[in-house]
Amino acid sequence: MFDALKKRLKDFLDSKVLEDDIAPQTFLELSNELLELADAASNFWHNEPQFQQRVQRIRTEMEQLESLASKPEFKRLSPQKRLELRESLLASREQLLEAMGTVPAPTSTLQ
Repeated sequence: MFDALKKRLKDFLDSKVLEDDIAPQTFLELSNELLELADAASNFWHNEPQFQQRVQRIRTEMEQLESLASKPEFKRLSPQKRLELRESLLASREQLLEAMGTVPAPTSTLQ
């Protein structure tokens, strides 16, 4: 009996975590974070036209996502689609962080 109750409680808590993960506010926060990272990465790689185009595409997509997430229609997307979108955003964030980590030093002289 306690095992069944424990399982139901765990399932309930898992569903609440999932609900928070795919809430529109979460997507607004993630898109804002990606915009900030894209701007910072753009400053580091300002001499790379390909990277600048990629950053511009990220900016455009994040602005579209913010627009979509702020509308009531966003909640009508299936939870699976929103979860896939969240995972994609997290992967993009990791890629931007990796790109920022590979920035060459501004000078060859050690400080």
